[in-house]
Amino acid sequence: MMSQPIALIGSAIVDVIGITPLGFGEIMEANWARHPVFDSDPYYQPTSGGDHIETLHLACRPHIFGGLDNFQSLKRHCKAREPVPYIRMSGMVGGYQGLVAVQTVSREERRIAPGGVGWRWEFTIELLFIGEHAGGGF
Repeated sequence: MMSQPIALIGSAIVDVIGITPLGFGEIMEANWARHPVFDSDPYYQPTSGGDHIETLHLACRPHIFGGLDNFQSLKRHCKAREPVPYIRMSGMVGGYQGLVAVQTVSREERRIAPGGVGWRWEFTIELLFIGEHAGGGF
């Protein structure tokens, strides 16, 4: 079962029915070298871009809507340490965000069903931008 995709991360599809996004977060860093200037305030010089990380908070109800196949795809990308394309959808139009490495994948199962699998799974995925969409330089 599949609905309209919200994001594509390599072979994993994030959509409303399946593995559902609860929220997106972003952290971008810049590196600044600190130099003391005589007895005055320090002078800061930009040296390079730091890490650019997007965090996705996801959930699924595997007994009802599935979604574990896409979770397994994210785990495979993480284990393989391979760069994958990241596309974020806005309606029917997709925007290429860049190449990412699936840096971390974590999960939590809630309300365990009689079969031993949680009724609700929640995930946190960290995507590290690499290549030209990474932190960049100055």
